[in-house]
Amino acid sequence: MTGTIKVDTSKLTTTANALNSTGNQIKSITNQMTSMINSVSGSVWSGDAANAYKKKFGELQDDINKIIKMINEHVTDLNEMAREYERAETANINAANALSGDVII
Repeated sequence: MTGTIKVDTSKLTTTANALNSTGNQIKSITNQMTSMINSVSGSVWSGDAANAYKKKFGELQDDINKIIKMINEHVTDLNEMAREYERAETANINAANALSGDVII
């Protein structure tokens, strides 16, 4: 049959977990960067350059937060796809098992 799609639900779940881990790493690194910037702002580094840098980083952080949100949405979608394929497979198995085995056509 042409156009057959083969799905490995465990691979979907594994990919979702890996993507989730990557999203968490990005969030952790971003939090570390924010802490570093906040720790030097005002006490070690002040003035227009410090304020401009902090503002630019804030804009970057907004973009990073959007990326993290997108990653989390992909994780949710992959997990939902895996559940849906597993549900369909279970329904197909149950339907096949319900067929009478002693019918000859």
